Amino acid sequence: MSNAEQRLIEDRANRNAARQLVERGTGQVKSDLAARGIGGRIKDKVTGEVEDTFATGLKVARENKPIIAGTIGLLLVWFLRGPLGRLITRLFGDQSEVVQDEASSAASDEE
Repeated sequence: MSNAEQRLIEDRANRNAARQLVERGTGQVKSDLAARGIGGRIKDKVTGEVEDTFATGLKVARENKPIIAGTIGLLLVWFLRGPLGRLITRLFGDQSEVVQDEASSAASDEE
């Protein structure tokens, strides 16, 4: 047997071994997909990432309670600014009339 024939036999053996490895891997992928489809895998991954993000958010919130409370308070004041402004106006009245009255009485006192 010549050197070329010996090399051909070895190359075929290597090719067959590689083909068996690829077919075995392909078979594993097919069986995994049959057990749980791509949609289920995507759902599990997204669910896991959302849970991790939520856990991280809770950890940050626990570590920064005053900042979170202040932010929520400021957001409430912002959203309720109209009703709060009307309430303050009702409680303290229109202060511009008082200021104008004081200014006119001060001017008449000086004359």
